[in-house]
Amino acid sequence: MSNVGRYKEAVRRLKEPQTPARTSTKRRGRPQREQPQKIMAETIKASAVVEHSSQCSHDLQPSIICRESRLHLRRVKEGLFIRNNRTINRDKGVEVSAVWDTLISKRKCCSLPG
Repeated sequence: MSNVGRYKEAVRRLKEPQTPARTSTKRRGRPQREQPQKIMAETIKASAVVEHSSQCSHDLQPSIICRESRLHLRRVKEGLFIRNNRTINRDKGVEVSAVWDTLISKRKCCSLPG
């Protein structure tokens, strides 16, 4: 969801007139230094969620697919979900051995609920 926030901030910067950096207190963190158009293109390319939210006017309603407290296991699960559901993200996630692909495709254990 960080790409969505980055995209929305770039859109806001495009719509508002240029103001000195120190007078704007709307957001925390470092100000964006790249051109808004470039940021928007990068975020759309990186995430299908951003692409969808840029084309549709309704708010996103994310939900937790699977809770996992152990970081390493969570990243492996995340990588498997990303690999087997192309609509989530366009990155490859954590690298997981290709040996798992056959088992996952037969059992359909990484498919999203309908």
